[in-house]
Amino acid sequence: MGADFRKAEGVNASFDLLDFEDSSFDCGIGLGKAGCYIISATKRDFEYANGKKSPILYIGCSNDLYRRLHDEHYLKHLAVLRADKDFGIGKTSIICQMADKYQYMLYSGCHVDVFYCKGKQDEFDFESYLLASFYDIYRCTPVGNGARSYGKKAQDRVD
Repeated sequence: MGADFRKAEGVNASFDLLDFEDSSFDCGIGLGKAGCYIISATKRDFEYANGKKSPILYIGCSNDLYRRLHDEHYLKHLAVLRADKDFGIGKTSIICQMADKYQYMLYSGCHVDVFYCKGKQDEFDFESYLLASFYDIYRCTPVGNGARSYGKKAQDRVD
């Protein structure tokens, strides 16, 4: 999908988030694997601050990538958005407060590229590196990322 920031090693897994709809789908991510993921739109590119375009809409990390991608991104949020797409101003539930990135995913498609941590690499520092790399290219963060966490150490991160 072009979201490979690690050219030499490549991605460790690559799939569309909606592939989880098939109960027999195996995304290839082992349980408890730490690393980062990049979610890219499949239906469009986004124009960023400096006029460059990219399909990347979100960069995230987890110490359990399968759980984060399946339970958080797929089950919890996409299922809710499919049932009720009205997350307008004034809505107060926690899902409404976090809905922007999921609206982008719902309407623009969502392809996932997964990168495992290497050696003693920390997933938060790895995410910071990816966000900083994205910022260097596009002069802003991806449309789905609500906060700039790059440049912070894991112990400074507030979820």
